[in-house]
Amino acid sequence: MNSIFKIICSSAAAGSILLSSCASIVSKSTWPVSIQSQPTGLEFIVKKADGTVISNGKTPQIVTLDSKGGYFKPATYTIQTKRGNKVIGEQEITASLNGWYFGNILFGGLIGLVIVDPLTGAMYKFPESVSVCGGKIAANDSHSLTIASMDTLTPDQRAQLVRL
Repeated sequence: MNSIFKIICSSAAAGSILLSSCASIVSKSTWPVSIQSQPTGLEFIVKKADGTVISNGKTPQIVTLDSKGGYFKPATYTIQTKRGNKVIGEQEITASLNGWYFGNILFGGLIGLVIVDPLTGAMYKFPESVSVCGGKIAANDSHSLTIASMDTLTPDQRAQLVRL
């Protein structure tokens, strides 16, 4: 009787290891993301790729975002900062590959790699914090001046800068 119990327990443990997925066990599929802006205190809206509003509030604030966009597809959100009814900044954020997903090679097996982690979204993650520029840089208006900190500029805006 005791040996049958050991066989059942060993089989259950082996089955759970083979049918598990590493990122789903060690990690998660929803992530707290701190929404920051410069200046602070701006209103913000977080929208899914289809335009559905997920969250809104004033910066700085933490929102929880689901990293699952679909089967083998990371979630994408747009964060807009507003002053009154006018959108003054926008940042797109897309979930990136979670390093724990590769733990399936050792522990989760094929089921974790191909089924569980892609379906739960645990194979993706979001950064801890996102900074949305509080003011747009004037691209074509030669009669305006906008002063912005370098860390609030997007990579495209930084590429347009001219060194003096």
